[in-house]
Amino acid sequence: MPLLIGTDAGLYRVEDVPFDRGDAEQVLDCGVVTAVKTFDHAAGVFVASSTGAFRSTDGGDTWTDLGVPLGDRFWHAGQSEVWSILATNEALYAGTNDPYIFRSVDDGETWAELKGFRKLPSRGYWESPIDPHYARLRVLESVPGRPEHLIAGVEAGGIHLSRDGGRTWLDRRETIVDDVHQVLPISEDVWLAATGYLDHDLENLGLGHAVGSGGLFRTVDGGDSWERLDPGNDFSYIRRVFVHDGTLYFCGGEEAPPAWVNDEHDAALFRSDNFGRDFERISYPGEPHEVIETWTVFEGDVICGAGLFDVPDQREDVEGRLMQKDDDDTFESVGRLEANISRLEPL
Repeated sequence: MPLLIGTDAGLYRVEDVPFDRGDAEQVLDCGVVTAVKTFDHAAGVFVASSTGAFRSTDGGDTWTDLGVPLGDRFWHAGQSEVWSILATNEALYAGTNDPYIFRSVDDGETWAELKGFRKLPSRGYWESPIDPHYARLRVLESVPGRPEHLIAGVEAGGIHLSRDGGRTWLDRRETIVDDVHQVLPISEDVWLAATGYLDHDLENLGLGHAVGSGGLFRTVDGGDSWERLDPGNDFSYIRRVFVHDGTLYFCGGEEAPPAWVNDEHDAALFRSDNFGRDFERISYPGEPHEVIETWTVFEGDVICGAGLFDVPDQREDVEGRLMQKDDDDTFESVGRLEANISRLEPL
């Protein structure tokens, strides 16, 4: 079974784990990979990246550019990027920075913007660490059993909901104002959200509308309200949460990415066997600085990828690390790549 590995320097493929340096094959030169996903009701594998959205139906040998509208933005960052992608049984969706949501009902041949998302009242308060006009639509998910119910997470700008396939939207920023990295739907009503926060220096400059406090959140009413599961946790800048066989895992940093440039932060990995009532800190390779960004199950084993992400100046001395969990919750390194490992997807 091949494994696709998304990095900050394109998409790679390996045939087995563990693997040696140099064994991974680059199959897509697409810049920073922001999503790699397969869906039960859509053929092939989808990739979102800083250069666009792509699809492969032959295991990653060849790729088709889906042509998601990008265009040029007026600020310094220039062309926009695709940060999230979703396939339901009715349509394809793609989320970009600024941010916009686009939908295709003809399998990616044409795209139309969902302009209702642009009209959300809190939009004027969305921002990112890079530029106040550069918020990212990092999360697009559908609700289990209700494919017309969509979840959009903005970095930074909260979580917003649609119950009609994206035509209209409910503004839910008041429930979570944080830097939303991931929403993990468990059931129709129960979801988890991994959040971070903007550097508080932005607030001192008058830009910090969405500084928040980060942390791991849970909703039991389909996103109408959220409860923080880790109050008081010093490692509250959380990139991803993962649930496997009843155990919940997340890795958090003490500081936001600006502090990661010079290792002025610590990171920690936690597990919970009672869905967040209690957490236990466990060790992993790469601590105390590398942050785990992505999780999956590959050939029956839990694996995860780490690095230092979204730092203002990318460090050349930091490699991506792939880890595998043993039965006793011991983690070991099973592969290295030259760039941060941000996404994993078995084929």
